[in-house]
Amino acid sequence: MSIAEWMIKSKTQFTNGGTVDKYIMDEVVRFPIEQLYKVAAQGQITGECLIDISVGPYIYHLLPIFEYFKDVTILEFSDLCVKELVKWKNKESESYDWTHAFLIMAELQGTSFKGEEIENALRRKISRILKCDFAKENVTDPVVLPKADCVLSMFVLHAVSEDHDEYGRNLKTIACMLKLGGHLLLFGVFNAKFYSVGESKFHILPSDEKSIKKDLREAGFVIDHLEVVESKIRNESIYCEHVWFIKALKVSNVVV
Repeated sequence: MSIAEWMIKSKTQFTNGGTVDKYIMDEVVRFPIEQLYKVAAQGQITGECLIDISVGPYIYHLLPIFEYFKDVTILEFSDLCVKELVKWKNKESESYDWTHAFLIMAELQGTSFKGEEIENALRRKISRILKCDFAKENVTDPVVLPKADCVLSMFVLHAVSEDHDEYGRNLKTIACMLKLGGHLLLFGVFNAKFYSVGESKFHILPSDEKSIKKDLREAGFVIDHLEVVESKIRNESIYCEHVWFIKALKVSNVVV
């Protein structure tokens, strides 16, 4: 089973009325929404184009920031994730229910629940849902994307990078998608060990704060903000020591 299939399967734990580990909800859903809501409130994250490259067919992390951009493009590494997102965008009956994420947003905003209204607004902003391949010179070939004002990437680089050299190359690939002066909003984990499905364990690249900061510098970024929380998830599905969020500014162009 691929990580895409695992993420789709595990998503049912906290959607459509399923039960969920409280810590998974806090660290995987609430933490990204809260961090991005704080960033958006500062008024610095805005522009024409937002590109999202995140793990799994999720939309909840887009809720705090999508309205600050005229256009949103979602990139996925698997056909399965593209298919699931297209189902959601087209309002197909089998698509996932993100009510829990909208409730978190309403709580942060201090407003009444407006899930359907916000969800439809996000659907209208999303112009493309594309498969990408970081091994290609143009990762969305044959589609050529304009440079983005902001790239949001949630947890995916640790899953698709086999080693630290590849992580650095993938980070530079993401940097190439950004305009000079654009922002990277990056989520990841420190000292991860595995994710698992049943008795099978799969790869998550282990990393520490020092190595991530070095990779960002070498990709042409300056870190504006770093937020780290200790992970309390301790179960058979996934293990990491910390979950983190970085807001970084692209200050130079670097060749991949």
